[in-house]
Amino acid sequence: MRNNLRDLTTLLNKSRDSRIDDWLFMSSPGPLLLLLIVYLMIVLFIGPALMKTRKAFNLRRTLQVYNIIQIFYNLMMVIKALKQSYPIQSLFLDQCEIKRNDDDMLQLADSGWIYIVCKIIDLLDTIFFILRKKQNQITFLHVYHHTFMVLGSWIVLKYMDIRREEFGLCYILNCSVHVMMYFYYLVAAMGPQYQKFLWWKKYMTSIQLGQFLLILLYMAGKAIVGCQLSTAITLYVVSNASIFLWLFIDFYRKTYIKCLNDTILRSSSNGTFKRCD
Repeated sequence: MRNNLRDLTTLLNKSRDSRIDDWLFMSSPGPLLLLLIVYLMIVLFIGPALMKTRKAFNLRRTLQVYNIIQIFYNLMMVIKALKQSYPIQSLFLDQCEIKRNDDDMLQLADSGWIYIVCKIIDLLDTIFFILRKKQNQITFLHVYHHTFMVLGSWIVLKYMDIRREEFGLCYILNCSVHVMMYFYYLVAAMGPQYQKFLWWKKYMTSIQLGQFLLILLYMAGKAIVGCQLSTAITLYVVSNASIFLWLFIDFYRKTYIKCLNDTILRSSSNGTFKRCD
């Protein structure tokens, strides 16, 4: 039993590239799992309990600075990824594979680690919701998305072949969407007088849906042109893109389609109108 536990621990701690073992959070699953447990405890129990009898914090300036940082952080990652990943070009190569040396692989790993840090910073989104008493925005989709993106990106860097172009595509799409998303949040944090410029809110969800559809279409395209596919990585990418696609479709349906139907019924009965944005 003890030997089995030791073997399991060794397996969990073993990185695909041992050069990343000294990087923060990368030596073993323990530190990251502890971070996520603390996050979930704060989000689900501690935070709501502490804020129950307190007034909401006014974090306008804090949110403005935070969103500006996020915009430039994600934009930097998009530019970095476009220089390192070639998802479309690879489709026209033998076995769809970009040749990379050890230095290239280390640069990819560095980008993957920077991405993990970004996903950890994203956890502050939920903390700000709690402090502002916006508990209605802390949905299952929100918590699952933030938790998985930290854990999932760590799993990719720790155990998987990060040279795969499907990871590069996911990286580019996700960071690009976040540039737009945090720009939206920045405008929203500037005050009520800027609300008229947020008419495109519902299109953000459509863009989120689009990124998952593009990932699934890309994976299908790789299969069609005869690329050499990793079964484990294909399952990982396709299953997670499908889960997020379903969750965002459900969110869109509940937030916009149901609201629109309710608005039509309400306006026909009493003449009142409520915007679904």
